[in-house]
Amino acid sequence: MPARRDPDGAEMERRVLQALSRTPVPVAAPLTTVSGDLGAKGRDDAYYCLYPRLEGKIVTEHYAGDAEARAERFGRAVGLLHACFRECSDVAVPPRYELMERIVEGIIPRIREGAPSAEADGIERLWWDAEAELGPLYDALPQQIIHRDAHTANMLFVGERLTGWLDFEMVRRGLRVFDICYCAGSMLVEGLGHPDRERAWPGLFCALVRGYDAFCPLTAAERRATYGVFVAIELLFVAFFMDLGNADAARGGVRTLRWMAAHHDDLLV
Repeated sequence: MPARRDPDGAEMERRVLQALSRTPVPVAAPLTTVSGDLGAKGRDDAYYCLYPRLEGKIVTEHYAGDAEARAERFGRAVGLLHACFRECSDVAVPPRYELMERIVEGIIPRIREGAPSAEADGIERLWWDAEAELGPLYDALPQQIIHRDAHTANMLFVGERLTGWLDFEMVRRGLRVFDICYCAGSMLVEGLGHPDRERAWPGLFCALVRGYDAFCPLTAAERRATYGVFVAIELLFVAFFMDLGNADAARGGVRTLRWMAAHHDDLLV
């Protein structure tokens, strides 16, 4: 019974999940209370919703064994979700998520406020280098309803079979390549600091894209945009951890940004 921020958010999630429940994507639409409500406010003022249980487990191993086959399954899961989101295009979700605008107007100023001046200068230079690639492509990148939190821990599997997609409270319209990079990035951060994993990750990223392409082939513009999108996502994380007061995690995000800048070509497909 996870907490949701507000009844309006729960209602949006219900609309999305009910629409997806009519597609091949395995989801759990929220149950109503005995009074017909979607949820109830707890003593802590959080809003709680109850969902049916989905079978399966989260895959936590990304590098051992047949890692590329697992990565391809993640890509297929995201591709299936996006293909089915297109069937739900009339569902009311929050306004389009303008990634570039968010970085320039919100994230860079927040990092300047929270990081030492020299470090903030370096982060901003890194962003503008990435923006020089992403900016000219941005308007050509396909937009649709996306998950916005498409990391591997929000998928359930039984063996090789996808049995569940979780956590739809951040759904909105946005760049579809955002979900691809978000998913691949969730595997990358677990490998950083381990040379063998760092060398293996580009192969996992290519396998994930191969799985995605089986449902929704990436455009040439999307393939050229992935480096900039990876950087933008990591900047979101740095600012998020700063807001939480988690200095260690924010520093880890900065280290990830520097690794990305040093391995630019590995973040393109």
